[in-house]
This record gives sequence, C-alpha cells and structure tokens, in this order.
Amino acid sequence: MEIYGADIHGIEGNLVRFTATKDENRSSVSILGLASKVVKEGFIRASKAIETLDGDWSDILDNQGYTLALSPAGTPKNSSGLDLPIAIQLLHASILQNLDKINDKIKEFETKITNLGENPRDLDKKACIIKNIEALINQKNRVEQYKKRLSENKNKYLLIGTLEITSGCIISPEVGMFGMISCVKEGFTLIVPEDAEVHASIVTSTKKNVKSYKAYDLQEVWNVILGIKSVRKTRIKNRNIIKKGILRQVPDLKDIEGISIAKRAMTVALAGGHNILLVGPPGHGKTMLAKAATKLLPEMSLSEIFEVNKIYSAKGDLKENEIINNRPYQEVHNATPAALFGGGTPYPAPGLVSLAHNGILLFDEINLLQPDTLDKLRNILNDRVNKVQRVHSTLEYPCSFIFVAAMNPCKCGWLGHYCCPVCNKAFFGKDSQCRDHPDKKLYKKCKCSGREIYKYRNKLSQPLMDRIDLKVFVSSCDDSFEEAKNYATVTIKSNITKARQYQRARFLESSDINTNSEVQDKAQFKKYSNAIPDETKNYLNDIYKRLDLTKRMEVKLLLVSRTIADLNNSNSLRQKHVKEAVTLMGLNHDYFRNIF
Repeated sequence: MEIYGADIHGIEGNLVRFTATKDENRSSVSILGLASKVVKEGFIRASKAIETLDGDWSDILDNQGYTLALSPAGTPKNSSGLDLPIAIQLLHASILQNLDKINDKIKEFETKITNLGENPRDLDKKACIIKNIEALINQKNRVEQYKKRLSENKNKYLLIGTLEITSGCIISPEVGMFGMISCVKEGFTLIVPEDAEVHASIVTSTKKNVKSYKAYDLQEVWNVILGIKSVRKTRIKNRNIIKKGILRQVPDLKDIEGISIAKRAMTVALAGGHNILLVGPPGHGKTMLAKAATKLLPEMSLSEIFEVNKIYSAKGDLKENEIINNRPYQEVHNATPAALFGGGTPYPAPGLVSLAHNGILLFDEINLLQPDTLDKLRNILNDRVNKVQRVHSTLEYPCSFIFVAAMNPCKCGWLGHYCCPVCNKAFFGKDSQCRDHPDKKLYKKCKCSGREIYKYRNKLSQPLMDRIDLKVFVSSCDDSFEEAKNYATVTIKSNITKARQYQRARFLESSDINTNSEVQDKAQFKKYSNAIPDETKNYLNDIYKRLDLTKRMEVKLLLVSRTIADLNNSNSLRQKHVKEAVTLMGLNHDYFRNIF
C-alpha cells in the first residue's frame, strides 16, 4: 500500500508521497520534507482525530517516536489537506510495529500472575490481570488482522482532507482542492471529503483507471483502507452541484441603446480574441458592453472549465461542490499590483489577470492607472501567462483573456458630442444634424482645451497601445451601424461561435494557436490562411504606405481583417474586410492617430 497526499503549486496539484516509521526509544515527532507550520500542526490534528476512532486507539501515539517523510523532499508543503494522509500513515506505521509492544505487555502481565499467591487479595489481582491479558489478546488479534489486511492492500491512495479534532470529520482545504484532485494519476484510488464530491467526479471522468470515493470522517477512510466497509463512489447529481456565478446580471445586447459601432467592434474582438479599447463618456455603455460580452463568447470546453476552476480553487473562491461553468468576468479599478498580478504568502494567490482567464478583463479608466502597472501588463498580453517569482520556484498562472480597456476621451468625457441649441438633444459625430431643427448649427458639448485633451489621452504608452487591436468610440447616441441595432445576444453569439470554429479548423495543426489574435507574424498568417487576392494585396500595400503603419500594426490589420472575413463566412480576404478593419482599429481616426 502506498499513501499519497497533494499540495498546491500555483494552480496545479503536486503529489506528495508519505512514509513513516515509529521508534519506541524516541519521544519526539519529526516531519521531513520542507513542511510548513500548517503541515506540522497537521500531526496534532491527526492525533486528535485518531482518538475518535472506534476501539482502543488511545495509546497509538503514546511514546510517539514517529518520523514522517514527505516526498519530494525539496518541495515546500503548505496545505492542511495533508492532514488525512498523515493520520492514515500514522495508523499504518503504528500497526506495523505495535505487535511487539502488545506481546511485551502480555508477557509482563503473565510474569505478574506467576508471582502472585493464592490468598483472596492476590486472586482479585489475578482476575484483574487476566481481564487485561484478554483485552490485549483481542487487541493483538485485531492488530494482526489489520496488519494482514494492510499487507494485502496493494492500492495507491491519494487522500485529501483537513481533519476536525473533535469529530474526526474531513473537509476540503480552503485553497486549491480542484487542482489537487487533478493531479491524480492512472491506477490511483482517490478519497475526498463529501464536500468535494462534484469536483472529484468531474476530474476523474476524464481520467483512465482511477477509482474515486467520498468519505465523511477518518473512521470511514480507515475502514475503507482496511477493507471492512463498502466504499461510496463519488457521483455528479444535480442536487449536489452548486453553480457559482461571477456575474449576477448580464445584459442582452439588444437592450443596450446606441453604441452600434462599439457593438460591431466587440463582436470582431470576441470572434478573433482581439484586445479592444472603448473610449466614451461615462454611463454610455462601456461596462455594460463588456459584461454582455461574457455571454457572446462560445461555451467553455471541458479543458477550459478545468483551468478556470483550478484558478478559482487556488484563489480559495470555490467552496463545497461549487463549479464555475460560465465565462469569467473581472473588472479592474485602481487595483494594487498584488490584487492584479497575484502572489502573497503562505499560499500565493492568482490575481485578477488570472481570474479572468478564458473570459473578459475590463480595465476601467485605464489611463488613470500607474504607468509601471501598465508596463507589466504588456508582457502578460504578449505571453498570456503571468509568472510569479518565489524563493524555491517560479509559479505560472494562465492569463488568456479578452482585454477590454475603457476610458473617457477627455476630462469632461464629451469629446465628439454635439448638442442642438434649441432642444438640447445630444448627437455623436461632427456631421450630425438635429432632425427636429435641421437649420440650427450644433455646438460642441466638450469644453476641454486642446492641451487638456492631449494630456488626458496621452497617458497610455505606445507599446501598450500597439497591443490593443481595436479602438472605437462608445456613445449611446451612435446608431450609425444599422446591422447592429437590433441584434440580440443569441444571434451575435452564433456568429462568433461559427467564426471561432473556422479558426479552430484553420489552426488544427498548431497546438499553440486557437484564434487569429494569437498569430505572431506574417509568415504564420501565410502558413495558415488562404492566399490573398491581388486586388486586396494592392489595397493593403496602399494602406500601409498612406497610414505609415509599423510592421506590428500591419500584422494586426491582417488578423483583424481575417476575423471580419470569418464573421462574413468568407474564405478569401476582400477589400471590404480590410476597409472595415481600418475603421474598427481606429487607424484613420484623428483621436487615435494623434494619440502620441
């Protein structure tokens, strides 16, 4: 029999093998293998839980003398979920070496009997000693039986659970349960607390030759290992599943008034995995559009669900059979670097950039964040991984999300908006005209000076702006894109899902690319995409020269154009796709072209 526990490293679980010995001539306890204070306290919790077992186990830990080795020795161990394997290994070590102790006690009592006489007082002592000998013989028989059962047990057990000291009940550790369960290997028998039944069932459904059981307390686990009680398999039942929601209310796209170009830009961003910047006045739908985007993305695959639940479990946000099966959504408002990027002790926690993995991350008022925070964000947008340096290792947290940045265009927020002097109705765009008073000239609603606008918009660095593919104005007064006016979430989601399917088929040979945005250069683009027609090539070259695009922006223009073509069910890249991409990327917009 082999006993394993699991600890958490980043979001992944690490197997920890347990071995133990007992030395009657020692009274101390040694736990080897870089065990933290929490793990060392696990010995106390385990010893108290052992006292709750049926039968006479009170002297199991007497004279202690235990040495527990946790392998691999050089990896730090921090989880209270190691309590359960500690307790089982203590019982195992005690039984294997307890027979000699029992035999010595029996011999000691037998010697005492021979030294007693036949007077009534000695006869009473004999009767008492005989009872003790009978109890020891029963205990010896039980230990021999347990020893035989353990020697016949050839299973490899992965045991995860924190022990309660008064009842012996097992519960899930606060952090990392889903990741710990996921490290189970083929041929293992997994035993988890009842409050992790759903997690264990989901994980083991994808594993071959893994037995998954649940248990209420230490007594049940011990009986299962000894083979004297039937096991209870983990199962997925609707009444057991607790679906954890990240967003309480997600608006439907058709209920968001105006912002038609922004809706189209968000559709393109989600279809191709592109980052997007939304610029507009406060209260005009930037946050609502970002929230609605979580329902526009395709449903998560099983592997994506695994990753998301590992992250939230490592954060400590999953309790008692909770499961996240919807796309994550996170907002950043003046967050500290620790909250944004993760870290901390003793359990390094994933930050917001990881909690948004496979979903949406909204940076509201992004231009008001600290420059050093934004600079660190650049690498994450490139690599889609956040690396946290630790003393003994480097932790990697996945960070593949749709980056949505939002900001006001100026200090007052009304740049680009105009008002009718008669009815005071607001319009978006300098070419707007009031239908009720067409003869009246509209006046600018924004009162910011050119210098104030320049200072406000130039807080974002060029390298960060280069990593944002789409840049559009958001205004509830904007109904210029007719097709986007009445489109509901279900319609747009269907289009996005189809576009993503085209991309999956296109990048089938590459394990590193799933969406158009992940293509690194023109060489990759040519490798996976159909040849560009000559007419489109000429149009692209003209745009490159006329707009003086960098090589990076040339690639991004190709990728966004390809995504628009996917949304239009087109195998070939056409001039109209490129033209729309230029508009949605803000390449010909004065605000974005003059941002530096």
